[in-house]
Amino acid sequence: MRLLLVSATTFEIRETAHWLNNPPVPDNIPDTDLLISGVGQLRTVYALDKKISSRRPDLVIQAGFGGGQNQEDTGKAYAIRSERIADLGALNKQGFRDIFELGLEDPDQFPFRNGKLVNPYHKLLDWTGLPVLDGQTVNEIKSSDLTVFQRNDYSVVESMEGAALHYVCLMEKIPFLQIRSISNVIGERDKSRWKLEEAGKILHNKLISLLQKLKQSDETLFRI
Repeated sequence: MRLLLVSATTFEIRETAHWLNNPPVPDNIPDTDLLISGVGQLRTVYALDKKISSRRPDLVIQAGFGGGQNQEDTGKAYAIRSERIADLGALNKQGFRDIFELGLEDPDQFPFRNGKLVNPYHKLLDWTGLPVLDGQTVNEIKSSDLTVFQRNDYSVVESMEGAALHYVCLMEKIPFLQIRSISNVIGERDKSRWKLEEAGKILHNKLISLLQKLKQSDETLFRI
């Protein structure tokens, strides 16, 4: 089995990268490539497309930090069920309308489903053993007027790369997972309150656990 592990920055998965790149690497994990895509949707789409074109993986796992809506989410890890591009649209006096509300795109045209990029590999999501949340991808981290884009009445995980992963893997029909550990609450960027060390440790532990389980996994996990 060939795995591609993707993260926007080395910092987010530094412990796991060190573990993978320093022998002896345990023989109970799959053949794993590591890709640092860079920050944001554009760099992630390009890096992913280039990588899978040269060496197609059986599974892609994107791992990194995310922002949560609740303080109690910080320091926890989640598997992401779906992604929404939260700030692609138009902002006017009446508020924000996304590209689907504007009639620029069909919300059910593949790979979208009701305007979302949904991970169809339900068995994989269940197999992680992690709680599952939806994600939203943004280009701008907003410290004020949060309600403009974040009109959810349910918990979400915010990142700057999640939608890119979902889009590429859905288009290429490659099984995928997005794993996020919550480092901070969405909103004011007071980094003194962020739990970066805690988020890094739990992400590393969850990734190692998943990598060790993968080699013994059943191929039905990778079917829709």
